[in-house]
Parts: sequence; C-alpha cells; structure tokens
Amino acid sequence: MDASTALEQERAEVHALLQSGLFDKAPRLGTFFRYICERHLEGRGDEIKEYCIAVEALGRPADFDPKKDSIVRVEAHRLRRRLEEYYSREGLGHSVSIVIPNGQYRPQFILHPPAPAAVPAPTAAVPEPPAKAVENSPLSASVAPTPSRRRWPVVALATIAAAACVWLAIRAYHRPAPVVHRPAASRQPINEVWKGPATEPAEGVFRMLTGYHGPPFTDHQGHTWNADAYFTGGHSLDLPHRFIEGQPDPHLLKTERTGQFQYDIPLHPGAYELRLGFAETEFGQSNPGGGGESTRIFQVSMNGKVLLSAMDPLAEAGAPNRFHVRVFKDVSPAADGKLHLRFDPLTGPAFLNSMELLPSPPGRIHPVRIVAQSKPVIDSDGRLWAADEYYIGGSLVFRRNQVLNPVAEDLYQGERYGNFAYHIPLAPGKYRLTLHFAETWFGMPESHEPALNSRIFNVFANGTALLRDFQIVKDAGGPNRGIAKVFENLEPNAQGILRLEFVPVRNYAEVNAIEVVEMN
Repeated sequence: MDASTALEQERAEVHALLQSGLFDKAPRLGTFFRYICERHLEGRGDEIKEYCIAVEALGRPADFDPKKDSIVRVEAHRLRRRLEEYYSREGLGHSVSIVIPNGQYRPQFILHPPAPAAVPAPTAAVPEPPAKAVENSPLSASVAPTPSRRRWPVVALATIAAAACVWLAIRAYHRPAPVVHRPAASRQPINEVWKGPATEPAEGVFRMLTGYHGPPFTDHQGHTWNADAYFTGGHSLDLPHRFIEGQPDPHLLKTERTGQFQYDIPLHPGAYELRLGFAETEFGQSNPGGGGESTRIFQVSMNGKVLLSAMDPLAEAGAPNRFHVRVFKDVSPAADGKLHLRFDPLTGPAFLNSMELLPSPPGRIHPVRIVAQSKPVIDSDGRLWAADEYYIGGSLVFRRNQVLNPVAEDLYQGERYGNFAYHIPLAPGKYRLTLHFAETWFGMPESHEPALNSRIFNVFANGTALLRDFQIVKDAGGPNRGIAKVFENLEPNAQGILRLEFVPVRNYAEVNAIEVVEMN
C-alpha cells in the first residue's frame, strides 16, 4: 500500500472516531485526541509533547509545569482505555486501529490486513473399501491399504482452514469481544436535552459557550462564559484544534452545538443586545469537509420569527476558521418570559459557538472600544476599553513612550501594525468611528529614521476610503503626540460588519485604539 493511501485511511479512521459519539460525554478527551491526531497527520508528530498538549489542547497557562500538574498523563491514560474499549466493540473489524503506547503521546495507526476468505469446512472422508489382496502373494496379509491419491485436496483444504483458525485466534487474543457493527444512524449522537432548571431568569450579562460542559471560563477580557444551557436538540461537538481568526481569546472557541436545536432562555423583562458567534471549522478550503460557500446553510428564528433566513457562515465571515458575530438590538423575551432561539438546517447542520445577552437601552447597542494591547484599559473617564480583538492580520507591540496627550495617554501604549483589518460586529444603524494614532517609532532614536515621510498608509471602512496617504506625525505635529480621527454616519455591511482596513503605502500601517459608538 502506498503512503498516500495509508494516510487517507488514517485520516478516515480519525474522522470515524470523532463522529462515533465516543467523546460526546468527554469533550476534553476529544480535544486531546483531535490535537495529537492532527499533528500526526500534518507530519508534525515531533511537536506532540506534554507541554504543547497541556497549553494548546487543554488550555493550561503558558507557565504550565508538568512536575506540578499531571493533567496530560491522566488524560492520556483515560484516552488509552477508551480507545481499547472502542476497538474491542464498535471498532472491531476496522481496517485501521489507533493506539497510544504507554509512556508516549504520539498516536500509532495500525493497518490490519483483510481477513482471509471464508473456507468451507471439509466434509468427513468416506472410508474407501479395503484394497483387495493380491491373490497368491505372500505379502497380501501384511501390507496395509494405501490412501487414494484423490484425497490430497481435502487434506490441503483442511490445512488452510487450520491456518485461518490460527490467524483468527491471534486477532481474537487482542480483541476478545465478538464483532459488533453499529448501524450508521446509531453512530450519530442523539439529541441532547438540558437537565438544569429553566425557570429562574438569567441574571444581568449572560455569556455562554455552546457545546461546552466544563466549569465557567474567564477570558483575558475578564468576561465569564458559562457552560451550555437551556438547549433542546442537537449535540455538543469539539472543534478541531486550529487557529481561529478574530476570536477575542485564543482559548475561547473549543466547542459548538450542531444539528437541529433550540434554546429557551428565561430572562427578566427589558431590552437586550444579542450576539451570536460562529466559526466555520468543518467546511471550506483546508477543512475536513471541503467545499465552499453554500455547503452549509441554515436558518435562525427568534420567538417564532425568522432572524437569519439563509445563514451561510462561510460566506458571512469571508473565510473558514474565522470568528464571525451577528449583533441584534431590542431583543426581548416572549410572552412566557423566555427568549426562544431556533436553529434549523437547510443544506447542512446548523451550529452555534457562542451567545451573549447584554441588557441595553432600547434602540441601542453597547459601544465598542478596543485598545491595541493584550489587556483591557480603563481611561481617565472610567470607560473600559477591551483588549485587542476582531483583528485580521498584523502584529501587536507594546511601547513605553510617553505620549503628549495626558487625557488619553493609556490608549497609546500599544499598537497593531502591518497590513491588517478589524471586522467589528454591529447591529444595523449609524455609528461614529474614532481612530486613535500616535507615532512612537519613526523619529525616535532607536528607529534611526526621520518621522516625516517614514510611515504613510490608507484606511478604508467597508471599501470606502477614510484616510489616504495618511501621516500621523504630519497631522499630530510630531512624534509621540496622540491624535484622534473622527468619522460619522458609518453603517455596517450586509453581514453586520464594519470592516476597517489599514493598508500600507510606505512602511507599515498602524493604529492604537478604536471606538465605535451608535449615533442618536
């Protein structure tokens, strides 16, 4: 068998296990399994180390110490036992089996040759009549009758059958249970129903990671995300371990709820801002399902009315593996005190990765304030600016230069630079955009370059130019001086996104902070 064929068989076996329901009630094991298998299939098996598994797959912090935390060894032991049980029952008879040797984390794929063709059991030999004694021969009384030459095929068949029995016995030694084949339909996870209380209204701000069943998760913005709740139908699914563009925290999106499902969330009366998060990790270029736009389309309804009639998450986001948020304002519970959200498949299973419900003034959504820094910032007016999020491309850098703008000095300590964009989700409406800039590199002693004419770039909003051939030092009056550029009456596009693009003309584009506020 050539290497490409073997690789395809290995890939198919990984997919089969992930779809079998084996990890439905153990999502962390599923994440562990997916991580090590993807690294192996990508030819990066040497990267499968205890530290990498802990930090990249199991969400442990960067200072993870395997001497103090045995999480990887414990989960590896559980995974070995689960795989052994699987291949002794449902997986028995598969042409490929996956094992994780003791003391290792790299998976091994064992290819099994096809079983030999069934051999009919040999029939009982019919005794031949004794040979007639040679008349008048002195040896006739002492010579035994010789077997007929016609019996040798029967002996050969019996030998083959015995060899087959030995081969099957050897396999049975490793797989003692009888062959059990589950029907294809039964391999699909059953519809899940939340068993928790569904009458007490969710308090205040409510954030939820759909398909997630662990303890509450606090991201680096300081937001707490609850486990999946209030659902009926569909099933939980671990996401493949890969980089998802634009998500607010690299450890946030690990699961989804998929299929046909509904949420019935009890709420206090009032207006809410609803934020639904999607990331297409199944279909699209380089993803397991392949395909492209229109491969997966589904419908989202709220309180019996269609909210998204033909949701194509790949087309909406513009790329696979990119976080895309749809924002809706003036959301209220129905007459029974619950918000009913229904997800119905059209050309493919519906899915959802995250949900946020934020109490808000009628007719408005919360302002979006972002600083190009790794941690949130509170400005001199007491307003909270979120750590860098919704970005596509570019690099983040933190500078300690003293910026000559004491009112908003904290906003200029970090910058995103390069050729990059921000995809900011908004509800329909008109917005005021404020962009904060400060030149803290060119014109400084460490740069060895003059400030003027060193950095020139353009800024676009949904394709319309906001700034052309923009030079920060020219408008601000020199380096280390903050300047704010304000633009009004901007609207999100049809996908609910204000797409800000920062395009270099000379050297890199940059920005320090972004504010988007709905206009009256």
